[in-house]
Formats: sequence, C-alpha cells, structure tokens
Amino acid sequence: MSEWKKVKLKDCCHSISDGDHLPPPKSNSGVPFVTIANIDATNHIDFGNTMFVPLEYYNNLNDIRKAKCNDILYSVVGSFGKPALIKENIPFAFQRHIAILRPNNEIADSRFLYYVMLTRDFFMQADTVAIGAAQRTISLTALRNMEVKLPSMETQHRIASILSRYDSLIENYQKQIKLLEEVAQRLYKEWFFDLHFPGHENTKIVDGVPEGWEKKPIKTIIELQSGYAFKSSAFMEDGIYKIVTIKNVKDGAFDGENVSKIASIPEKMPKHCILEDGDILLSLTGNVGRVCIVNGKNYLLNQRVAKLKSAYKAYTYCLFRSRDMFIEVNNLANGAAQQNVSPIRIGEMKILIPEKKWLDDFERTVSNYILGIITLQSQIRFLTEARDRLLPKLMSGEIAV
Repeated sequence: MSEWKKVKLKDCCHSISDGDHLPPPKSNSGVPFVTIANIDATNHIDFGNTMFVPLEYYNNLNDIRKAKCNDILYSVVGSFGKPALIKENIPFAFQRHIAILRPNNEIADSRFLYYVMLTRDFFMQADTVAIGAAQRTISLTALRNMEVKLPSMETQHRIASILSRYDSLIENYQKQIKLLEEVAQRLYKEWFFDLHFPGHENTKIVDGVPEGWEKKPIKTIIELQSGYAFKSSAFMEDGIYKIVTIKNVKDGAFDGENVSKIASIPEKMPKHCILEDGDILLSLTGNVGRVCIVNGKNYLLNQRVAKLKSAYKAYTYCLFRSRDMFIEVNNLANGAAQQNVSPIRIGEMKILIPEKKWLDDFERTVSNYILGIITLQSQIRFLTEARDRLLPKLMSGEIAV
C-alpha cells in the first residue's frame, strides 16, 4: 500500500460536471435522455426505456456534458451513489441529477476509478457529504473534493482487468437475457396481438375474435396481490429479511441489493408477501407499470408493489411486459406529484383472454425462455456478489496483484 496515494477526484479528472440544468425538450425520437432510473442494478445504462430529446438540443450541449467512452456517470440526487462506466461512444443526454466525470488517464485508469466508486468506502464518503432531508444531494463541489486512493498506473490496470472479467460475463448474460426477452415478446405479440397463433388459419372467427376467446377482466386469470405496510421503525442494518419496495422493481430487472431489512416476519403480514424465486412483481407508485422477476431468497413484499399470481406465469410476464399493457396501466394512474395505480382497477381491466388450449400451448413454449431468464439473472447475481467481495480486498491492497 506504500505506493498508493490519496488524491481528490478533481485532481485526477479533466472535468466533473452534471447534466443540463434547463428542462429538456421532449421528443418522440432523437437522442436518448437518461435518468437515474436508467442506471440498472448492475450499474449499466438501460437505453431500452428512455425518453428522447431532439438531436439539435444534444448538439448544443457543452462538450463536458456529452458522455464519451471511458467517462463515468454518477448519480448525485435522491438515489445517489450509483456509478456507470461509459464503454461506447453512443450519443445521449442525461438529467442534472447525474454527474459526469472525465478521468485524466495519465493519472487514473477510468475502469479503476469506476470500481473505486463502487466500493462501500466511497459510498460512505458520499453519504457523509450529502445534504438535504427529503431528497439528499451531493453537490459538485463536494464530489470534486472527495478523496480516492490510487496506486501506480500499472497496478490500476491490473486490478481493473481482474474486476472487468466479472463485468464482461455479466454483460454477456445480460445480452442473452435481452435475446430471450425479445423472443418471448415476439411470440406473445404474434399469438395474442396479431392472432397468428399455430393453427389460426383453421380457427373460426366470431365477432372479430377467434372462437373461444373472450374479453374478460384481468383478474379472471391473474391475481394482483398487494404488499404489506412495514413499519420503518423495525428496519435494521443486519436483519435477515429484505424488504422489496418500488425502487427494487426495475424495468425487466430485479434489484435485490438496495433494500431495508428486518429481523422477523410481522404476525399480520399475509403469507403471499413472502417472495420466492420466479415471482412476478409490478410497481404501483412513481414509475408505475414496471415488471420484474424475483431472484433470491428472504425477500418480503412491501406496499405499493403487487405480486402477479397466475397459473400462466409466462403469459402473465409477457402481458405486463408488453408496451400496450404498460401504456394502459399508466393511463389508469392518478396523482400529480406521484403517480399511483390501484391493483383493483388493474384487475378490472378487460383484455382479450385466449382459449385455455392456447394459453397452455404458450406456457409450454415460452416458459423455458422465462426459466432461462431466471437462471441467467441468478448467474449475474452470483457474479456481482463475487466481484463485490473481491472489490474491497483489491482496493485496500489486502490482495496483491
């Protein structure tokens, strides 16, 4: 550790800035506009569900606000402390709640600095300088003055190379998940939206729909089970059980890390709030309509998140992951400051429910894709945990490289 030197972030970066402070002009197409919600549980940017801004707006941004390969984004408001390393030169804009660091690669390896910012020590330092009660914020001045320990460039490269092997595998698994999602959604659209299910040519059409298909409430085949109102006074740092809230329900991804914990299960909590691998969750507040699959054990369901229970899990997942259902759920939401949607109202929404034969066939066909997604998500969780165990040991010099 003798070769490691303590420096301020501003001394190892060319610039540390944030997103444009003016409200971005919305657009139906153009350049992706990234918010903190688009930084996923594995610290990658999810461009699959972003808003857009006009290309002209992006072109007029200051160069230090245009992310480039090897820059680091870092959330500084609300859900602060989430870094993301930019690995490609993809044009996108981002909100002012995100800082952008452009490391000086003669002093700091961008990958190494990113891993430093992933450590608990760095987060605790950020937590110390964050101000505000309702929405805690790290000012750019505070961020610039935060300290990191840097070894020689050679050591930085070696450590970054070791840790990046884990991230390469994680990214590979994420790409496989995306492919499985696309196949499942394509089949869902083909069968139940375009009505091109196997044998559709020989199926009788009655009043514009296949014979045996009926427009019924969602609750006919899917039960929306609400979460439990846990008391925050019972939360503790080393509790056994982990509370899943709306922030843990990402768009197609389950975040099982950023959770509050409790020591025991409340007596009045419904049994369905004990979550299991493969359970499907739906967010009901804030960013409503987001869906994910639970991965891991000892998770409990908090209020404002619903569990979707059905004999047809593959159909249920694809239905609620579809763009049309996302829009419908958001249209039901009310509340100006924060959107809310009732699980009862969702259950009463009428949809065209296929004949049981086609639901059974779809389940047999697509359930393997959903199982593949769950398996890959487990692998990502294991790799992330292994990397995060190794991370502090490398950064402290406990493990020499």
